[in-house]
Amino acid sequence: MENALANLWEMYEECQGNKIEENLMSSFVVHSLTQEKIKLQASYERLVKDVNALLDAQEQRAQMEKKPDESKLQEKYDMVKNLIAAKASVIKNMKLKLTEEKKKMQATITGLEKAVEKNKVKLVRIKAILEE
Repeated sequence: MENALANLWEMYEECQGNKIEENLMSSFVVHSLTQEKIKLQASYERLVKDVNALLDAQEQRAQMEKKPDESKLQEKYDMVKNLIAAKASVIKNMKLKLTEEKKKMQATITGLEKAVEKNKVKLVRIKAILEE
């Protein structure tokens, strides 16, 4: 009975030792996995920073490419604006010339009408002289 009890006790201590050893091995595995997770997380964060930097650089390049297009558009806009201003100036000058021409024509018409009236008066006088 003492031998059986000693064997049982020895088996109990062996199980306890095995459990402690298994727990220790599990701790090592958990520790190594935790370290690997930390490394992977740091790597992931670097990767995210690199991707963000790449996207920012690409966006800046796209904006730089747009700026020449915008300056070309601005030049075209300025050119069209100047053309419109020039056309407006030409139209204004033509209107002034037409107004002056109209005034001259009106004066000529008025002069011709006066001449017609004078001629009518003369004609009436001539008729009056001829009838006498």
